[in-house]
Amino acid sequence: MPTTVAGRRALMFDVFINYRTADARFGAAAAFELLARRFGRSRVFLDNQSMRPGAIYPEQIRSALSSMRVLLVLIGPDWMTGPDAESPPIHHESDWVRREIRVAIRREVPIVPVLLDGAVLPDPRQLPADVRPMLLHQTAQVRHRSLGADIESLARHVARFVPAQGSGRSVPRQVPASTPLVGREDELAQLDAFLAETADSMPRLVVISGPAGVGKTALASWWAHRAAADFSDGQLYVDLRGFGPDKPVAPQEALSGFLRALGVARPEELTTEAERSARFRTLLSGRRAVVVLDNARSAAQVEPLLPGTGPAVVIVTSRDLLSELRIRHTATLLRLAPLETSEGVRLLVACAGPRASRAPMAAVRLAEQCGGLPLALRIVAERLVSRPPSSLTELVAELDDERERFAALSVLGPEANVRTVFSWSYNRIDGDHAAVFHAIGLGPGRGVEAQTIAAIAGRPVDMVVRVLADLARAHLVTELGGGRYGMHDLLHVYAGEVAAASDDPPPEDARRRLFDHYLQSAAHADRLLTPHRVRIPLTGDQEVGRGFADAAAAKLWLGAEEQNLVALSRLEDPSLDEHRWQLAYVLRDYFYLTKQLDGWLETHVNGLSAARRRGNDYAEALTLNNLGMAMTASDLLDDAMRQFTAAKEIFARIGDRGGESNSLANMASVLRRQGNPASALRLLEAAMTYYRLTGSANHIGITLRSMANAHLHLGQPTEALRCAQEAVALATWLEFPLDIAQASNILGAAHRQLGELVLAEIAHRQALEMGASCESEFEQAWAHRGLGSVALEDGRASTALVHWQTAHALFQDVGSPLANDVATDIRRLVPRERGQVELPVPRQPR
Repeated sequence: MPTTVAGRRALMFDVFINYRTADARFGAAAAFELLARRFGRSRVFLDNQSMRPGAIYPEQIRSALSSMRVLLVLIGPDWMTGPDAESPPIHHESDWVRREIRVAIRREVPIVPVLLDGAVLPDPRQLPADVRPMLLHQTAQVRHRSLGADIESLARHVARFVPAQGSGRSVPRQVPASTPLVGREDELAQLDAFLAETADSMPRLVVISGPAGVGKTALASWWAHRAAADFSDGQLYVDLRGFGPDKPVAPQEALSGFLRALGVARPEELTTEAERSARFRTLLSGRRAVVVLDNARSAAQVEPLLPGTGPAVVIVTSRDLLSELRIRHTATLLRLAPLETSEGVRLLVACAGPRASRAPMAAVRLAEQCGGLPLALRIVAERLVSRPPSSLTELVAELDDERERFAALSVLGPEANVRTVFSWSYNRIDGDHAAVFHAIGLGPGRGVEAQTIAAIAGRPVDMVVRVLADLARAHLVTELGGGRYGMHDLLHVYAGEVAAASDDPPPEDARRRLFDHYLQSAAHADRLLTPHRVRIPLTGDQEVGRGFADAAAAKLWLGAEEQNLVALSRLEDPSLDEHRWQLAYVLRDYFYLTKQLDGWLETHVNGLSAARRRGNDYAEALTLNNLGMAMTASDLLDDAMRQFTAAKEIFARIGDRGGESNSLANMASVLRRQGNPASALRLLEAAMTYYRLTGSANHIGITLRSMANAHLHLGQPTEALRCAQEAVALATWLEFPLDIAQASNILGAAHRQLGELVLAEIAHRQALEMGASCESEFEQAWAHRGLGSVALEDGRASTALVHWQTAHALFQDVGSPLANDVATDIRRLVPRERGQVELPVPRQPR
């Protein structure tokens, strides 16, 4: 069992068994033993099995409740009875059964009511209002005569929320590796003490502040890895880039990354910062996790990324003191000063070996020259390793000379020591090494592949990989893993400065090669993801760019490079405007498939600006159409309609009927969402005339689905059925699984409106299968919602509830607001009695 940094024992369980002693003692013990075999004893909580003698009962129960992922409520025949027949125990505020259920409801933890030996759920009117929502959850049944089989069935259900031991449950481990610390023992002890002070009911927050290069990130990362055993729910990390050359990371973008790490497939569908922040707080509530917010610029950048309640730990690093943050959130400040000279010498010796101690006075002088900054000390130590033993005093003289030269060229500030070392080290590389160093400075700052660096530098990849290994050993480059490389933000600024003054590579040529590489690579990826899409001729060198083994590899690369691609679209260089709008175009389908709406919107806003400056009407109209699609997906319907209308006018002016038809179809999508399906249908029919004339099968299929939807909204199921059937047949012929899933869901809705429930269920089950084959949780959610509607109309209310609960969870996972609509569907199952809403009683299992 893990312990906290202060030595306190913490209970961290996934499955919590709630039971009433007089009612379910045997059932609780049996459930614990059999579930523990499936999930492991350390992950299943039962009070008399999981707590040691002498433990403080309330404290231990609260700790276990804070980490549970599912609550099993064991209900036997006497669950409602007690010593006082007039006042059942569940009505007492002190009743632990009631308190535990209430925590699960408040934390939105899944609840499974387990009915023992034929017991039934209590009447909703007999329960206090704060625990009544438990009755919304589907029950399971456990009987003595079939105990093993029933518990195994229960375990399979629980495994949806808690994967079995060894099944690869995803726990984020995002904190980067840290170099060993030297001379920070006191600071580590302070962190241990700070982070053990507060109770587990509230997050603990520390701000580590200090000058650039002092080792703030290293300290935070080292502590997070050292304390990993205490935080079973993992580590979240983001470099907020508050002081680097790039635009600081917006809280919305950081939240998107965190939510994906926590299992939300499409966080961008939560369109506002407030929505994402609220979802993040909900997901992190009760979790034992470490959140490292590195290189923060301001309190405003940090506050949306803070958990609300629970035992999480947040470490913020910044060059600023972040006084506003500390005042509003009771954060502890840890000022990180440069190393004392003696500790600097220790670090030199640790990195360079005994030779650093052979000339003690020279070692002391080197530590002083580096200003106690670990980044500078490590660079100097590596240089020392590569020099003869007698050169220690020579290094001191060289650095003194460099300091005088550097002081004459710049105003010395707090970064002077480390920048002096950068300059001194840079002056000792040339040729290919200097070109690669320049290339990284000219490229995006969020980590790049060797292929990208080679493209910028105009060098062969094999050679660049060897040079990067040399630069990494010299601490001028950082290996980030996965074949990617980056730099400390100070070093990246410096590399960009010296690259701008160099002609190897010439900066303008380097930027063009960078754009060509990314544009062509993204185009290669797009062809694999959407082979049926209409292509446009691309500018630049068609032979460059990297290839991919398959669509999965292409999608992984686009995901890894998304931030760099978006940053590239911001580059305000008129000579690259053609590249910029085309980059937005080739990224459109990736954004559509993944619903990464932030990147979709920004690349197309930037691409639109480039197209207009270029005076390219076709590019402007094309980008307006794709931007409108992003706005539609973001529920910005009025804005979307303006983009589509402007695009249609341009396409009409330049005589592009295909583009004009696409605009009409997109405008119809907005009108249907705005509650005007009749007008939508008229536009779709106009677009369809052109698509049938040109035989554009893909566009025909998309438009048929939209027409079927419009007919459904108009109460015309027969017409909807005809359109949906043709759309399914066409998508099947084209072998597009996602299109089959989308059309099948609409087909199921049409059959259901016509009362053909068997055919409706078949259609939705086909949508479920196709949605799973192309990993579309969104279409699977639609299928479950449809299957729930079919079941309800067929009189199978409990089956409907299961489907709708699954749909609700899937819509939540992808961040879709449709989760709220499904929650409304679930509430509509509730019978109305005496003007008040009561909770439904699910059917008992057979």
